[in-house]
Amino acid sequence: MPIYLPVPAPGAKGPDGQGWNRLTVGSLAGDECALRPLDYTHLIEAQNTLRARYGGYGPCIAAGECETCSIFQAEPKEFHSLDDRVLVRFGRDGSPYLMNRAEDGWGSPAERWTWQDLLRITGWTVGRRHSDEHGDGFWLIRAAS
Repeated sequence: MPIYLPVPAPGAKGPDGQGWNRLTVGSLAGDECALRPLDYTHLIEAQNTLRARYGGYGPCIAAGECETCSIFQAEPKEFHSLDDRVLVRFGRDGSPYLMNRAEDGWGSPAERWTWQDLLRITGWTVGRRHSDEHGDGFWLIRAAS
C-alpha cells in the first residue's frame, strides 16, 4: 500500500532529450503523503492508495518512515448523523463542510472538517459529486452495517 509519495525523479535525458534538465515548480514541493488529500478527487484516490500518485497531497512529515508517522497511527474518525446521506460542501477556500440540512444551503448548520479527517471517517462512503444553486460538494453515504 503506497502511502509515501516521493518527488518524481527527472528523466536522465531531460525534457529536451539532450540532458538539459530544467527546474520545475513541482520539484520544489517535496515528498507527499497519500493519507493527506487536498481535494475531492484526491480523497477518492486515497481511498485505495494503490491508485495514489504524486501531486495533490499534503507533505510527508515522517521522511518516508510511515510506520512511525502520527498520521498513519491516528485513530479512525466517527461521525454521527440521523440521516443516511450527508452533503459535504466545498467552502470558498476549498475546505469541506458537513451540512446538517443540504436544502438550506449555507444557511444550514455546518461543521468544518479537513480532507485528512474525511479520509479516516468510519461507517461512511464517499459518494457522487453534487452541485446546486448554493455551490458544489459531494455526498457521504452511510455504509450498510
